[in-house]
Amino acid sequence: MVAGVADEMLVQLSYAIGVAKPVSIYVNTYGTAKVALSDGEIAQKIDKLFDLRPKAIERRFDLRKPIYQETASYGHFGRKTERVVKHFTNRYQGDLDVEVTLFPWEETEKYQEEIKREFGV
Repeated sequence: MVAGVADEMLVQLSYAIGVAKPVSIYVNTYGTAKVALSDGEIAQKIDKLFDLRPKAIERRFDLRKPIYQETASYGHFGRKTERVVKHFTNRYQGDLDVEVTLFPWEETEKYQEEIKREFGV
């Protein structure tokens, strides 16, 4: 991974209706962890590091902006982050130009130092 915690990592989040924080965080490094922690301990650190409430995720990635047409084909992950201006015609507000970041979740370098510090990598 980008921060050097593991070569490969699966992270699953489980939510319950009406509960803001995930009810479960599951991590599987498939034995490729580069830190002396179990997968459960890595999951605890992920919970500590990141605000995983849905509203916080929405804010972090600016998900209220119109970015979904590009994600409708060729998948959501492994894509290049780019800033574009989208043009819309709105019957209430007229023509609108909105600058958006496509695939903001791919900007892993933003969190790299914080992750390295937390995991001692």
